[in-house]
Amino acid sequence: MMPNEHDTKNNLFGILKYWAAFSVFMLHYGGFWRTYRGFCPPVEWHYEKVTFFPPVIIFLAISGYLIAGSLDRSSSVREFFSKRIKRIYIPLWISTIVYLVMYLIVAHDRMDGSIVLWLLTSLVGIAYTPSCLADFVTGSANGVLWTITVLIELYVLSGLLWKYIKKISARMWFIILPLLALANVGSELLDQRGGVAAKLLERTFIPFAVFFFLGMAAYLYRRELGNGLHLAGLAACIFLLIYHKLGLPDYGYYTGIVRGVLTSLAAVGIGSWSPEKIGDQGMAGMFGLFSRFDFTYEVFLYQWAVFTVLIDYGLYQTREWYEIYRISEFAIFGTALVMYLLTRVLMKKIGSRRE
Repeated sequence: MMPNEHDTKNNLFGILKYWAAFSVFMLHYGGFWRTYRGFCPPVEWHYEKVTFFPPVIIFLAISGYLIAGSLDRSSSVREFFSKRIKRIYIPLWISTIVYLVMYLIVAHDRMDGSIVLWLLTSLVGIAYTPSCLADFVTGSANGVLWTITVLIELYVLSGLLWKYIKKISARMWFIILPLLALANVGSELLDQRGGVAAKLLERTFIPFAVFFFLGMAAYLYRRELGNGLHLAGLAACIFLLIYHKLGLPDYGYYTGIVRGVLTSLAAVGIGSWSPEKIGDQGMAGMFGLFSRFDFTYEVFLYQWAVFTVLIDYGLYQTREWYEIYRISEFAIFGTALVMYLLTRVLMKKIGSRRE
């Protein structure tokens, strides 16, 4: 497929992904501050403002849109999976080694056989905390890996069913998406009951499918929607702000279903807009840099390691909120950038050897 105004990297998706990565950082920064230091008005203010649009939902919706594009452009499903494996698993394997080394240093006296199972599950992208780390610092070996687990499931499902998904009519999407929204609400009801089913939900795509497939549907009908998609994204932002201001009820798994759906629509509607639509090629090229130089995945992978070290060495418990904010932000994004560059170099060397 030839690129056109509907298929371009010179859009706002790159910027939104960096914003979502920063928001996830703020989500955990604020959460850990509450745990170790209690209530702090400046932290709460920043936390609430930055995470108003749930960042994980932004990633899911954008991923649905972009994965549909990747499948659409791939010559075969095999080619699609080959690209996804390289992008997802090589950085994941490298980060797993980094985490293993870190825990061998900071928690060497806790290590036992359960770390082997953690290593194996991490290498395939399954979130799991070994018993030896269950009560260490954060209580989780890598608290963000569950999002990777969910995305991998959605990628596999999309790839296997793509020949059917791409043929779904607009009318059918208006049936499927509400059903998936009901699955999200039902997941919350099930989660409140607890038990094995609730634990399994934490590692499945079911509660999050509506946000991902809303993005996929937006891609499939982007031409028919045209500028209406961008206007819908803007309207979703305004509607959510009004809905929140009025204090209206919301209910759902992970986040309220109203907030989740409107955030998803805002992400794909605004994110898919490009300055190319108004003939501004210079601005479009600048926006495209964020998509072409994207280390947001590495921000996800390494932030838990940084927070673990900061807490274990007592910095979270002794420094002021703004000091911890600056230190953790610099350490997380700096580490992510370095590991992103190292991973790219490694992948290029592997590719050149095969040739």
